Amino acid sequence: MAAPLAIAHTHVHSLRLASGAEALVARVLAAGGTAGYGFTLNDDAGVARDMAAWDALARSKGVSLCGLFGKSGQKIRIEKDEDPSVPADWSALRKAILEKRYKLLRIDPFAWGSLEMVQTIAASAQGVPIALLAPNAHPWELQYCAALAAALANDTRIISRKDLQEKELQVNAAPGIGIDWSVEAGYSQIRWQGPPG
Repeated sequence: MAAPLAIAHTHVHSLRLASGAEALVARVLAAGGTAGYGFTLNDDAGVARDMAAWDALARSKGVSLCGLFGKSGQKIRIEKDEDPSVPADWSALRKAILEKRYKLLRIDPFAWGSLEMVQTIAASAQGVPIALLAPNAHPWELQYCAALAAALANDTRIISRKDLQEKELQVNAAPGIGIDWSVEAGYSQIRWQGPPG
């Protein structure tokens, strides 16, 4: 399901990260005035807007993302996974799931475009463990994947193509999606358009 709230205003801003990579950062204002924030390190602003809408919904209810789905925060495992096969074609993926070809279902939440689609895939997994890919291993990606993993099945983990020092990530219990925006100094310099939130 898409974030069930009315959006009054949306603004997407391009941000140069400390690494030199570009991020698209979105801010939405819910009709009730609650602001939500999202991002993507790919070129699909829809991902950032969708994430921001869910952030606004969770903030408006005073719960974390996993709290919206009746789950509680926990520590989420992070593993290195060099398998590049993270499909982004629903028909092929569904067929492979039905044929029981997966021992671990790898999902890139930034490639599928919405939390709703990730939920659909996770619900279709038929008991196969789920791993959410943080494609660039950026701290924001890891934090979002942890929040999303906590909202899905209990055995959901995070995978990265890089070997990371941390092997577990505590899910942020603060209202919203739990991103520590301060890890990128440029974030605080964004001049958001529209009414304050």
